[in-house]
Amino acid sequence: MGIANNHPPSRTEQVEAKKQAYDSDLGTKSIPLLYLRFALAGIMANAILGVVAVVDGYFVSGFQELEVEGIGIGFTIMVITRMLGVLFGVGAGAVISLRLGKGKIEEARSIMGQTLWFTLIFSVLLAVLGLLYEKDLMILFGASEEALPYAVEYSRLLWISLPITILAVVLSILTNIDEKPVLSMNSWLVAAAVAGVIEWVMVTKYDMGMMGSSWANTISQSIPALLIFYFWFGKTRLKPKLRDIKIRMKTIGEVAWTGFASFSSQFMMFFAIIFFNNLLQSYGGGLHVAAFTIQNGYITNLLALTALGGMTGLQPIISYNYGAGNYDRVKQAIKMGLIFTISFFVIATAILIIFADPIVSFFSSGNPELQQLGIWTTIVFNCLFTLNAVSLLISGYFESQEKNWTATFINVSKMVLFSFPFMFIFPQIWGVEGIWYSGPAAEVPGVLIAIYFIRKEFKRLRERKFA
Repeated sequence: MGIANNHPPSRTEQVEAKKQAYDSDLGTKSIPLLYLRFALAGIMANAILGVVAVVDGYFVSGFQELEVEGIGIGFTIMVITRMLGVLFGVGAGAVISLRLGKGKIEEARSIMGQTLWFTLIFSVLLAVLGLLYEKDLMILFGASEEALPYAVEYSRLLWISLPITILAVVLSILTNIDEKPVLSMNSWLVAAAVAGVIEWVMVTKYDMGMMGSSWANTISQSIPALLIFYFWFGKTRLKPKLRDIKIRMKTIGEVAWTGFASFSSQFMMFFAIIFFNNLLQSYGGGLHVAAFTIQNGYITNLLALTALGGMTGLQPIISYNYGAGNYDRVKQAIKMGLIFTISFFVIATAILIIFADPIVSFFSSGNPELQQLGIWTTIVFNCLFTLNAVSLLISGYFESQEKNWTATFINVSKMVLFSFPFMFIFPQIWGVEGIWYSGPAAEVPGVLIAIYFIRKEFKRLRERKFA
């Protein structure tokens, strides 16, 4: 799929397009240096976002248990933001990079503009629905009767800001595509600084409680939307134009289908969080829901954001070089990504396990029961996160080439075939602890599926090289 082109390019146009393609850093610079530049910037940008959540968790730790539970339920809207942000951002990023690799600059620019307009329109409609049905949605997300008022109060600002926060995710990804990963990272760095100041002022100085947390998250998550001024006024080939408000659904369909694998991963996680909250409420009560808030909102969330940053940082390199026919560089990039991802997350999870006690104490506010449970859940829930990061990277690799069925299957099969069944079977054997075991247990067969597909891909690239 793509934008219709009624006139095939002339020989001169083809040569010029190829020249433009190979003039890009993505097509010429050293792969290890490119990977460090893009992936590390992506990891830092998303890690900063995770640190914002951790700082928020420090302030939240002093709230009542019902407030923490309500915040954990309301935080599901953040998952919706990330889910739709990667759908349109990763999808558009891969499609645009493939076009740029082929030298189709104007087509890439048009895809950029249409994606931004459609994202804005769609997210406004979704925000309106969220506000109209906020109580029903919070109950669906797992709020108990006691925690419902807190969840509704916390989430209202997040619904109102939803269009801006989704655009912020999309724009930060597209800034990477335009070879400005440090600019994207800096936008989240500013967001982190602003969040810390706002939360300190509102929670500590003005005693606004959980609404201070909600305001801090709303404002900070919106700041990277200011990257639109870079695309309007900066030196970029991807400047959106007013005429792109005339949206071609064929183009949006290609973007959405290409980003569907990343979306499906977040979408399945969205439902997993809902089921997890409800099952924990049923088997273990509010204490276990509060412990899951620590994981989902802060600790595991930081790891997941870091893995997503590494994946989105790698994608422009893969997409561009695949579009340009540089298959050796494609293979080198994914190998580099796998080595770095495994090394990074083995070290990160080891540190997390060793220092689980002081890390959890940051969020438990001296509650001895929550502290003890939090340490145990931190170790169990995150011990195999490296496998999750590898699966995500491999899925992102296929997504960057528009091999959407493979990418989607890697993400969906793990959740549908393993995570959800384990989530319901394990508690029958181990009680509430079985719910916590279900996540890491599903990572083992999930990563084996991903490895199967990447081994086939390496073989295909070798054959293509010598064809």
